[in-house]
Amino acid sequence: MFGRVKKWFGIEGTKIRLHVLPSYPKDVKTINGEIELHSKRPEKVLAIQLKFIEVYTRGRAEEKRIDEFLLGTWEYKEPIEVSDGNSKTLFFKLEFDPVESAMDKRAGKGSLLRGVVNIMKSMKGVQSDYRIEAEAIVEDNTWNPLAKAKILFD
Repeated sequence: MFGRVKKWFGIEGTKIRLHVLPSYPKDVKTINGEIELHSKRPEKVLAIQLKFIEVYTRGRAEEKRIDEFLLGTWEYKEPIEVSDGNSKTLFFKLEFDPVESAMDKRAGKGSLLRGVVNIMKSMKGVQSDYRIEAEAIVEDNTWNPLAKAKILFD
C-alpha cells in the first residue's frame, strides 16, 4: 500500500532533468540540449514534450500586464524504459520562431531608433523572460515529472 502512495505522489518515480546552456546570442533560432531521465524503480516513459515559452511583461504596479507566447515545441514519442542504474539521456534540437513586438521591429531599422526604443522600453517596464519546460508522460502515473530551465539572450 505504501508503494502505491509513493507512486501516486511521484516519490522514487521517474525524474527528468534538462541540460542547456544558460545564455544564447539574440540571433539564434535553435536551442540544443540534453534530457536526462532516471528512476529508482522500473517505469515506462511514453513520451517527452518540450515547450519554449516567452513571458512578456510590461507596465508597472496595477497596470502590469503579462503574456506568455509559445515559441516552439519538440516531442519524443517512443517508449523508454528507466530503472535504478538504467538512466537514459536524449539529445534535442528545439527550433523556434521569435516573436517581435512593434517596438522591436522599429529598433531594427537603425541605431538611432534602437536607442530611443530601449529608453521607451525601460520607461514602460518592458521585459522578456524565456524558459524551457520538459514534461515526461509516464505510464500509470498521476503526476508527470516536469523540469524547467531559464534561458537568457545576450
